[in-house]
Amino acid sequence: MKKKMTFEKEIEFPTMIGEITAISLEQNIYCKDEANMEGEFLLTGRYKQTEASRIEEDFSYKIPTEIHLLERVNPNTTQVDIVDFYYDVVEENKLNCHIECMVEGESLIEEEKEEVLEEERECDGESLEEKEEVSVTEEEASPLFLNMEEGQETYGTFVVYLMRQNETIESIIEKYSTTLEEVEKYNKIEEIGVGSKVIIPLINE
Repeated sequence: MKKKMTFEKEIEFPTMIGEITAISLEQNIYCKDEANMEGEFLLTGRYKQTEASRIEEDFSYKIPTEIHLLERVNPNTTQVDIVDFYYDVVEENKLNCHIECMVEGESLIEEEKEEVLEEERECDGESLEEKEEVSVTEEEASPLFLNMEEGQETYGTFVVYLMRQNETIESIIEKYSTTLEEVEKYNKIEEIGVGSKVIIPLINE
Protein backbone atom coordinates (compact mmCIF):
# COMPACT_ATOMS: atom_id res chain seq x y z
CA MET A 1 0.00 0.00 0.00
CA LYS A 2 1.32 3.42 -0.99
CA LYS A 3 -0.76 6.56 -0.51
CA LYS A 4 0.03 10.27 -0.76
CA MET A 5 -1.68 12.54 1.77
CA THR A 6 -1.88 16.33 2.14
CA PHE A 7 -2.32 18.38 5.32
CA GLU A 8 -3.04 22.10 5.77
CA LYS A 9 -2.48 23.76 9.13
CA GLU A 10 -2.61 27.41 10.15
CA ILE A 11 -0.50 28.38 13.16
CA GLU A 12 -0.99 31.65 15.00
CA PHE A 13 2.13 33.33 16.43
CA PRO A 14 2.02 35.59 19.53
CA THR A 15 3.54 38.48 17.55
CA MET A 16 3.85 39.74 14.01
CA ILE A 17 5.92 37.61 11.64
CA GLY A 18 8.32 39.79 9.71
CA GLU A 19 10.57 37.02 8.40
CA ILE A 20 11.10 33.31 8.95
CA THR A 21 14.87 32.87 9.27
CA ALA A 22 14.94 29.11 9.92
CA ILE A 23 12.35 26.36 9.85
CA SER A 24 12.19 22.58 10.02
CA LEU A 25 9.49 19.95 10.15
CA GLU A 26 9.65 16.49 11.68
CA GLN A 27 7.00 13.86 12.24
CA ASN A 28 6.22 11.33 14.94
CA ILE A 29 3.27 9.42 13.51
CA TYR A 30 2.60 5.76 14.21
CA CYS A 31 -0.07 3.13 13.62
CA LYS A 32 -2.74 3.09 16.29
CA ASP A 33 -4.26 -0.03 14.77
CA GLU A 34 -4.59 -1.68 11.36
CA ALA A 35 -6.68 1.16 9.89
CA ASN A 36 -5.68 4.29 11.83
CA MET A 37 -2.53 6.32 12.45
CA GLU A 38 -1.96 9.15 14.89
CA GLY A 39 0.81 11.35 16.22
CA GLU A 40 2.13 14.80 15.48
CA PHE A 41 4.23 17.01 13.28
CA LEU A 42 6.84 19.08 15.08
CA LEU A 43 7.46 22.50 13.55
CA THR A 44 10.47 24.43 14.86
CA GLY A 45 12.55 27.39 13.75
CA ARG A 46 13.37 31.08 14.28
CA TYR A 47 11.74 34.27 13.12
CA LYS A 48 12.00 38.05 13.30
CA GLN A 49 9.08 40.31 14.11
CA THR A 50 10.19 42.69 11.35
CA GLU A 51 12.54 42.19 8.46
CA ALA A 52 14.76 45.01 9.74
CA SER A 53 15.00 43.54 13.24
CA ARG A 54 18.24 41.89 14.36
CA ILE A 55 16.50 39.94 17.10
CA GLU A 56 15.46 36.41 16.31
CA GLU A 57 13.01 34.43 18.37
CA ASP A 58 12.62 30.66 18.54
CA PHE A 59 9.30 28.95 17.89
CA SER A 60 8.11 25.37 18.34
CA TYR A 61 4.67 24.01 17.60
CA LYS A 62 3.21 20.51 17.75
CA ILE A 63 0.58 19.73 15.13
CA PRO A 64 -1.59 16.76 16.24
CA THR A 65 -2.47 14.51 13.29
CA GLU A 66 -4.79 11.59 12.65
CA ILE A 67 -4.79 9.47 9.50
CA HIS A 68 -7.67 7.16 8.66
CA LEU A 69 -6.65 4.57 6.10
CA LEU A 70 -9.08 3.11 3.58
CA GLU A 71 -7.57 -0.36 3.89
CA ARG A 72 -6.07 -2.51 6.61
CA VAL A 73 -2.29 -2.45 6.89
CA ASN A 74 0.43 -4.16 8.87
CA PRO A 75 1.24 -1.74 11.76
CA ASN A 76 4.78 -3.11 12.04
CA THR A 77 5.75 -2.16 8.49
CA THR A 78 3.70 0.98 7.82
CA GLN A 79 5.39 4.37 8.06
CA VAL A 80 4.96 8.02 7.12
CA ASP A 81 7.55 10.08 5.24
CA ILE A 82 7.37 13.83 4.58
CA VAL A 83 7.86 14.38 0.84
CA ASP A 84 7.11 18.13 0.58
CA PHE A 85 6.61 21.12 2.88
CA TYR A 86 6.09 24.82 2.26
CA TYR A 87 4.49 27.73 4.09
CA ASP A 88 3.06 31.22 3.70
CA VAL A 89 2.72 34.09 6.16
CA VAL A 90 -0.88 35.28 6.30
CA GLU A 91 -2.59 38.03 8.31
CA GLU A 92 0.85 39.19 9.58
CA ASN A 93 0.95 36.76 12.52
CA LYS A 94 -0.20 33.47 11.06
CA LEU A 95 1.81 30.78 9.33
CA ASN A 96 -0.07 28.59 6.86
CA CYS A 97 1.72 25.22 6.50
CA HIS A 98 1.25 22.83 3.58
CA ILE A 99 2.52 19.30 4.26
CA GLU A 100 2.60 16.38 1.83
CA CYS A 101 3.33 12.90 3.14
CA MET A 102 3.65 9.40 1.76
CA VAL A 103 2.13 6.56 3.77
CA GLU A 104 3.65 3.25 2.79
CA GLY A 105 3.33 -0.25 4.18
CA GLU A 106 2.15 -3.80 3.63
CA SER A 107 -1.53 -4.21 2.90
CA LEU A 108 -3.14 -6.94 4.98
CA ILE A 109 -5.64 -7.50 2.18
CA GLU A 110 -2.79 -8.48 -0.16
CA GLU A 111 -1.23 -10.65 2.54
CA GLU A 112 -4.54 -12.42 3.10
CA LYS A 113 -4.83 -13.08 -0.63
CA GLU A 114 -1.32 -14.55 -0.63
CA GLU A 115 -2.18 -16.72 2.38
CA VAL A 116 -5.27 -18.04 0.62
CA LEU A 117 -3.25 -18.78 -2.51
CA GLU A 118 -0.57 -20.47 -0.42
CA GLU A 119 -3.19 -22.59 1.33
CA GLU A 120 -4.60 -23.55 -2.05
CA ARG A 121 -1.13 -24.47 -3.28
CA GLU A 122 -0.53 -26.54 -0.14
CA CYS A 123 -3.87 -28.27 -0.61
CA ASP A 124 -3.01 -29.01 -4.23
CA GLY A 125 0.33 -30.44 -3.14
CA GLU A 126 -1.38 -32.57 -0.53
CA SER A 127 -3.82 -33.84 -3.14
CA LEU A 128 -0.98 -34.86 -5.41
CA GLU A 129 1.09 -36.52 -2.72
CA GLU A 130 -1.52 -38.06 -0.42
CA LYS A 131 -4.93 -38.06 -2.11
CA GLU A 132 -4.93 -40.16 -5.24
CA GLU A 133 -8.62 -40.14 -6.01
CA VAL A 134 -12.08 -38.92 -5.14
CA SER A 135 -15.35 -40.61 -6.11
CA VAL A 136 -18.20 -38.48 -7.42
CA THR A 137 -21.67 -39.21 -8.71
CA GLU A 138 -22.66 -38.52 -12.30
CA GLU A 139 -24.73 -35.52 -11.16
CA GLU A 140 -21.83 -34.01 -9.22
CA ALA A 141 -19.43 -34.60 -12.09
CA SER A 142 -21.71 -33.35 -14.88
CA PRO A 143 -19.73 -30.11 -15.49
CA LEU A 144 -16.75 -32.29 -16.37
CA PHE A 145 -18.56 -33.97 -19.24
CA LEU A 146 -19.68 -31.04 -21.36
CA ASN A 147 -17.72 -32.36 -24.35
CA MET A 148 -19.34 -35.81 -24.38
CA GLU A 149 -21.07 -36.82 -27.57
CA GLU A 150 -24.85 -37.10 -27.50
CA GLY A 151 -26.00 -40.59 -26.66
CA GLN A 152 -22.61 -41.57 -25.21
CA GLU A 153 -22.89 -44.13 -22.44
CA THR A 154 -22.34 -42.89 -18.88
CA TYR A 155 -21.86 -44.63 -15.58
CA GLY A 156 -23.33 -43.97 -12.15
CA THR A 157 -20.04 -43.36 -10.37
CA PHE A 158 -16.72 -41.93 -11.47
CA VAL A 159 -13.27 -41.62 -9.98
CA VAL A 160 -11.35 -38.40 -10.50
CA TYR A 161 -7.74 -39.53 -10.29
CA LEU A 162 -4.80 -37.16 -9.88
CA MET A 163 -1.83 -38.21 -11.97
CA ARG A 164 1.40 -38.53 -9.99
CA GLN A 165 5.04 -38.63 -10.91
CA ASN A 166 6.12 -41.66 -12.98
CA GLU A 167 2.52 -42.73 -13.67
CA THR A 168 1.11 -43.33 -17.14
CA ILE A 169 -2.30 -43.75 -18.68
CA GLU A 170 -1.48 -47.44 -19.13
CA SER A 171 -0.77 -47.89 -15.41
CA ILE A 172 -4.02 -46.14 -14.49
CA ILE A 173 -5.99 -48.29 -16.92
CA GLU A 174 -4.47 -51.41 -15.39
CA LYS A 175 -5.14 -50.20 -11.85
CA TYR A 176 -8.86 -49.65 -12.51
CA SER A 177 -9.33 -52.58 -14.91
CA THR A 178 -10.68 -50.35 -17.64
CA THR A 179 -9.72 -49.68 -21.24
CA LEU A 180 -8.12 -46.84 -23.13
CA GLU A 181 -11.32 -46.38 -25.13
CA GLU A 182 -13.39 -45.83 -22.00
CA VAL A 183 -10.90 -43.33 -20.56
CA GLU A 184 -10.80 -41.45 -23.87
CA LYS A 185 -14.56 -40.86 -23.67
CA TYR A 186 -14.10 -38.51 -20.71
CA ASN A 187 -10.55 -37.18 -21.09
CA LYS A 188 -8.25 -35.57 -23.63
CA ILE A 189 -5.47 -38.12 -23.47
CA GLU A 190 -2.89 -35.89 -25.16
CA GLU A 191 -3.28 -33.24 -22.45
CA ILE A 192 -2.83 -35.53 -19.45
CA GLY A 193 0.33 -35.08 -17.38
CA VAL A 194 1.52 -34.93 -13.77
CA GLY A 195 -1.19 -33.22 -11.69
CA SER A 196 -3.91 -33.75 -14.32
CA LYS A 197 -7.33 -34.99 -13.23
CA VAL A 198 -8.25 -38.19 -15.02
CA ILE A 199 -11.94 -39.12 -15.06
CA ILE A 200 -12.42 -42.88 -14.81
CA PRO A 201 -15.93 -44.45 -15.11
CA LEU A 202 -16.69 -47.28 -12.71
CA ILE A 203 -19.12 -49.91 -13.89
CA ASN A 204 -21.85 -50.50 -11.34
CA GLU A 205 -22.17 -54.20 -10.57
